[in-house]
Amino acid sequence: MQLEQCASVTQGAFLNRIQTSPSSDAARLPLYTMKEMNEWLSSEPNIVPEHSQDVFVSKDRMGLLPIAREGLVLLSLTGQRAVALRQEHVGKLIPSNFAIIEPSEVLHPDYLEWFINEHPNSKKQLRVSTQGTSISALSIQMLRTLEIILPPMDEQVKVSIVHRLLHRKNRLVQERTILERHYATQTIIKNLKEENR
Repeated sequence: MQLEQCASVTQGAFLNRIQTSPSSDAARLPLYTMKEMNEWLSSEPNIVPEHSQDVFVSKDRMGLLPIAREGLVLLSLTGQRAVALRQEHVGKLIPSNFAIIEPSEVLHPDYLEWFINEHPNSKKQLRVSTQGTSISALSIQMLRTLEIILPPMDEQVKVSIVHRLLHRKNRLVQERTILERHYATQTIIKNLKEENR
C-alpha cells in the first residue's frame, strides 16, 4: 500500500513567504526545528531544553499555517527521519524542511514513525529516492508513493509500544553510563586529594 492511501502528505510553511516583522498585526509563533527533532529521537538523556526559536506571522494567515498537533508525523526532508508529535510539540509552526503526514484512522502515528525510521524497506526506498539529486532531499510526491506495510491496528500498537520501550531503555542505559563515569571520576579525584594531604 502507498502512504497516500492511508495518510495525507503535505509540506511545511516556507518561512520567507509568511514571516513578517513584529507589529500589532503579527502573531508570534514558536518554530519546530531539526534540533528539536534530533533531540527527541536521540538516546542521549538529560537534554536541557533551550529557548524556542520564534517567528512573526500575519494574524490574517494564522488559520492557513501548518501548526503542530498530536497525531501528526513529521519527516525531515533532508535527514529522512520521522517523529510522531506529542503534546510537547503542539502549537509550533512547521517549516518547509519537514513533510507533514496526517495518518488516517487505519494508520497509527507511532507505528509510522517506527516504520520510516527502522524498517529496512522504508530505509531503502528513502535512500534510493535521494540518490542522484544535487540536493539530498526527498520530494513530497515520492513520500506519497512510499510503499508501507500496514498490519491491523492492534499489531501496529504492539510495534509502537515495543519501539517506545526500546527507546526509553536506550536512554536509561546511556544515563547509567554517564552516571557511572561521573561516579568514577569523582571517586578518583577524592582519592587523589586524600593521598596528597
